[in-house]
Amino acid sequence: MKLIRKLTSETVPLEDGFLWSDEFDWKPVEQKQERSISGALIVQEGKKLSGRPITLVPPSTDQGWIKRKHLRTILEWSALGEQFTIEFEYLHDQRRFNVIFNHEAGAIEAKPVKEFPTVSEDDYYVVTMRFTEVSDDN
Repeated sequence: MKLIRKLTSETVPLEDGFLWSDEFDWKPVEQKQERSISGALIVQEGKKLSGRPITLVPPSTDQGWIKRKHLRTILEWSALGEQFTIEFEYLHDQRRFNVIFNHEAGAIEAKPVKEFPTVSEDDYYVVTMRFTEVSDDN
C-alpha cells in the first residue's frame, strides 16, 4: 500500500498491515423520508458523489507501523490542503482512491511502537490515518 502526493508524484510506502476499518460503513445513497399533510410518503433520494471515509487502522499493535521518517512526511503533507492517492498493492486488491486528509475526524494519530522516545528516523510508530475520498474535480 502507498500514499501518493498527486501534485508531485512523491510516494510514501504504507505497510500492508493496515485495516480499512470503515470500508463497509459507507452508504452511497442519501435518503430523506417525510409525510405530506395528506399523509402521503415523500421520498427524496440521491447518490452521493464523494465523501466516503477511509480510515486505516492497525488491527493490532503488531501491524500498522510506519517509520518515523515516513510519518514526518505524512504529517507535513496533511497540512498542505492537497489531494492524494491511496493505492492498495495486494494481489487481490489493486484499487486506487483519490483522497484528502480528514482533519475533522483527527487525520493522524501516532505513537511509538516501543512506547518511549524514538532515537532514529527508522524507529516505528503505530499509526491511524483518516481520509475522505473526493472526486478529481474537488
